[in-house]
Amino acid sequence: MAEPRREGALLTTAAQIVVRIRAERELSMSSLAVLAGVPTSTISRIESGQVEPTLGMIRRIALGAGYHLHLQYYDLFSGKLEDHVVGATAAERASEAEDDPDR
Repeated sequence: MAEPRREGALLTTAAQIVVRIRAERELSMSSLAVLAGVPTSTISRIESGQVEPTLGMIRRIALGAGYHLHLQYYDLFSGKLEDHVVGATAAERASEAEDDPDR
């Protein structure tokens, strides 16, 4: 699957993620909704910040548009920066691990 451009600031809110997905794929709200299998009103409410979707919903939207999610977070217990590819196949995860010298 294609990866989004890595320019600019990190995307931290669901609204930012969905807006970026639509802009990069040049999709209308209704087109993205069809691809993701969700109502258009769901896309609208996420983008406007009226609802905060689950990670599963963000994953569904991203996969519908042809993306996978790569989450990066700081694990307070281990003290390490962790990476997690959501919705990727085993082959994609293996490829990402090969590209990361810290793994």
